[in-house]
Amino acid sequence: MVTSLMICCGYIICWSFNQINTIVSYFGRTVDYTTWFYHFTVVMVFMNSCINPFIYAAKYREFQAGVRRLLRLDSTQANSSGGVES
Repeated sequence: MVTSLMICCGYIICWSFNQINTIVSYFGRTVDYTTWFYHFTVVMVFMNSCINPFIYAAKYREFQAGVRRLLRLDSTQANSSGGVES
């Protein structure tokens, strides 16, 4: 439940600036795509994709174990031939 709330809050924070800027433009305000604010809103949208893996890594033990297996850092998962068990 906490993880879902964190993901929803991250989504709202990251997308809200861009969406407010878009809604305001629908009401007649001209959007200047060269301003620092517009570029900030786009960077925030991209940040939404970047923060999700960190949230999962912090909250889910299964995700952490999967990353360890992927990076072969978990020696208990390696079999005698050097491969990773599935």
